[in-house]
Amino acid sequence: MERLTISTGNGSSHIVVGRGLLTTLPRLIADAELPPPKAVVSNTTVGPLYGRDLATALEPEDYFELPDGEEYKVWPQVEGLCTGWLRQGLHRSDCILAVGGGVVTDTAGFAASITMRGLRWIAAPTTLLAMVDASVGGKTGVNLDQGKNLLGTFWQPSLVLADIQTLTTLPGRELRAGLAEVIKSAWIGDRDLLGLVDPERPISNPLWEELVMRTIRVKARIVEEDERESGPRKALNLGHTLGHALEAVTDYRRFLHGEAVAWGLVAAGRLARLRGIMSDDAADRLEGAVNGLGSLPPIDDLDPERLLENLRRDKKRDDGGVGWVLPSDDGVVLDQRVSAEEMKRVLREISTG
Repeated sequence: MERLTISTGNGSSHIVVGRGLLTTLPRLIADAELPPPKAVVSNTTVGPLYGRDLATALEPEDYFELPDGEEYKVWPQVEGLCTGWLRQGLHRSDCILAVGGGVVTDTAGFAASITMRGLRWIAAPTTLLAMVDASVGGKTGVNLDQGKNLLGTFWQPSLVLADIQTLTTLPGRELRAGLAEVIKSAWIGDRDLLGLVDPERPISNPLWEELVMRTIRVKARIVEEDERESGPRKALNLGHTLGHALEAVTDYRRFLHGEAVAWGLVAAGRLARLRGIMSDDAADRLEGAVNGLGSLPPIDDLDPERLLENLRRDKKRDDGGVGWVLPSDDGVVLDQRVSAEEMKRVLREISTG
């Protein structure tokens, strides 16, 4: 078991990585000096695996299962959680527990942040993507028709419990999607971590704990320096500008988040190579790491104009347009303005192989 604390202006987030954490959850919550959760949120897939057993053990006032899927990460689900908690009489001194992947932690965390101006919350991520990214750093939110995560807050979870054992019930596709976020973090701040990226490694191998904690450490260092994404935290958007657009134009049904990010990493690498920001060797290494995850859902049938239209609505835009994060040989460069012509050229390249 390994522990890490992220300290920001918005509070501290205690992170624990290990095996079998869910079986000792009440003790770990008490060790963190938090009250037993008054509400537990899961989804219809994770609930039967873990959420319902935890609700039985913790005896919360409220237990709720969200529908499973990115397309359900929307405002009505947030409103349903908030009104349910208020109906159960939760107080500002209470906390809630989110058990599941990134959709669950994003949605429940957002609901916690706006209920009575802020309830404490605990994240128990059950997917690799949620362990290394979604539940770490305090970003919460839901999607709108206009784009991904356009409603949200920065609200740190008081406690994050990443139980590696839950990855044994994760489909292979979900595991590979999570590894795309590991590749992103490795490129930003721990290049040797790429050597641990192996989707065929059995979950019983202790290297999974190292992979998760090292990935979290990359993000933790950046979040402590820039919680609200005004500077260095922008680096964590590597691969996400195109990735979010791919998700939106396919109504969040074709791609897992990590798969869309994987395409975004390939596109960013091609752009960086075209601009001379990245050497051929480095670009090949990044693209090779992504290709090692296996095949991705296709993008060759997508309308470039629709993608460009969605990119123009990206939440990270400013008066100068959307600032891309592009990889370099030794890290990333921020706030790169990418023209429509460059984007179309790269989309043609990567969609045709």
